[in-house]
Amino acid sequence: MAMLLLIGGACAVVFKRLKMPAAIGYIVSGIILSNYWSGESADTEMIVGFLADLGLVLMMFCIGMELNLKKLRKMGTFAMMVVMIQVPIMLTGGFIGGSLLGLDALQAIIFGAIISGSSTAVVTIVLAEQERISHADVETLIFITVIEDVAQVLIMSAVSPLMTGTDMDITGIIWMLITVIIFMVMAIGLGLMFIPRFLDYISDRFSTEALLILSLGLCFGLAYISVYIGMSMAIGAFLMGVIVSQSKQHKRIEHDIEPMKDVFMMMFFVSIGLLIKPSDIINNIGLILIIYAIYFVLKGGSVLIAYFVGNKPLRLSFYCSISLIAMGEFAFIISKEAFVHNIIDANFYAAVIGAALVSMIALPLFNRKVEAIADAFQVHTPQPIVNGFMKIAQTRSNFYSKLALATKETMANFRSRLASLYVTLVLVVIIQIVFVLITPGFADFINAHTPESISLYVTTSLVLLINFMVLVPILRLTVLNLMYLLRVFLDSERKAIAAGTGKPRPTLDRFLRFIMTVNNWFFIVLFDFAILFFTPNKIDILGHILVAVAGIAIIAFMEIWAYLRRS
Repeated sequence: MAMLLLIGGACAVVFKRLKMPAAIGYIVSGIILSNYWSGESADTEMIVGFLADLGLVLMMFCIGMELNLKKLRKMGTFAMMVVMIQVPIMLTGGFIGGSLLGLDALQAIIFGAIISGSSTAVVTIVLAEQERISHADVETLIFITVIEDVAQVLIMSAVSPLMTGTDMDITGIIWMLITVIIFMVMAIGLGLMFIPRFLDYISDRFSTEALLILSLGLCFGLAYISVYIGMSMAIGAFLMGVIVSQSKQHKRIEHDIEPMKDVFMMMFFVSIGLLIKPSDIINNIGLILIIYAIYFVLKGGSVLIAYFVGNKPLRLSFYCSISLIAMGEFAFIISKEAFVHNIIDANFYAAVIGAALVSMIALPLFNRKVEAIADAFQVHTPQPIVNGFMKIAQTRSNFYSKLALATKETMANFRSRLASLYVTLVLVVIIQIVFVLITPGFADFINAHTPESISLYVTTSLVLLINFMVLVPILRLTVLNLMYLLRVFLDSERKAIAAGTGKPRPTLDRFLRFIMTVNNWFFIVLFDFAILFFTPNKIDILGHILVAVAGIAIIAFMEIWAYLRRS
């Protein structure tokens, strides 16, 4: 224990002097102790593992307490919009990138979850040393990292049971989702109703020690319940942190827990280092750089897109996107869970940790040079590309200025339809990931309970048809939202031209009006076919066409039946 604290403290001091996060020093100290110190006893791993679990629970409890729900309602709209755009992009891009790296479906999903967040601690340290971004924008960036933590808790809630269990059939998936939803709704709903008032009552009548002990008891109690139902202890601790944050005494609780959290959190990061061999990092340096490159491109690109959609200046969008390129604490938590449950091997685990460390070390360096990087992009990027970006930016500005001509009711409907469109797109991604996971097992199950003359190809096609039909109502809502947005856009164009602030674009106008005259079912079927075709499965193009034809026949029958019933 003495060596753990001494080496951990020394490494933390060294990395702090280098203006790097202390967490990197703790991980390095774990690597040193595991590989270069001979005084490790038989019980060391068990003791460090126990202390690391304490650190994980306390760290997640404190992260939860940082999430102020009142502040979220007041100023979190833009931050939530950024997270809603970039996290699905990170998950989808991570899934695709993981698949290209040779990972199976579950591993690719976990890889997407690993890279989906940013480090609140690292981002806060880096932003404190810069003067390019205003205080309000810095607050927004930090708030984005906090909401990313919430998103990663939700992602972890979904993938945690998959790590601990082997039942991947459709019944297991549905039961898992129901369990997660019930647990989170009951924990948050009942917790917010009673626990803040209970803690306020305790603080008014009893000592600070009693308040602290009860808060920790509630934290570890919910962490235990989350483990009992097959989820990570981190989820229960985080949820209790969110609940306790609504108490009037949450600042006092957080202050009293802080020293204890720092010590045990060090043990968590040391435990990560204990699992890593330097040879694994050296042998996988290529994979480390590939993972970092995937993360860099996806994180920077997704945040840039989100800021651009939010009508922020292009240079500010670039600064903010660079400022978030440091893998979050959840990268360590999720990757360790996956490694412990044998979802990923030692080489990939070492590569993920190595990439996370590279991102944390590189962020301060990038941030110091971000203006030079932006200028270099502007100077050395081919002029046609620069002109294209400027044209897109001008189009965006014109679009927002034209929308300002719409009525308040139209603007409110536009925002709600846009949000609905985004939610449906995220739902499509989730549904396709679920079907990628369950299709092999579900097709085998159907094949085992049908006559031998029916092949596995046929049952897989049947599952694909079910997938096709599940997407239909969601894509129908998607197309309806798209058509509404097009109508608002065309109406805004017409008003802008009438007001003398817009230029007629007859070709685009005719094209969009033509799209609006096409029957919605054409786009629904077209999108459905395209989604299934590009989703990984074992069906050839002829099979996809037959599935689409069967789906069209079912849709036609249902529409005719509905028409006859109405008449």
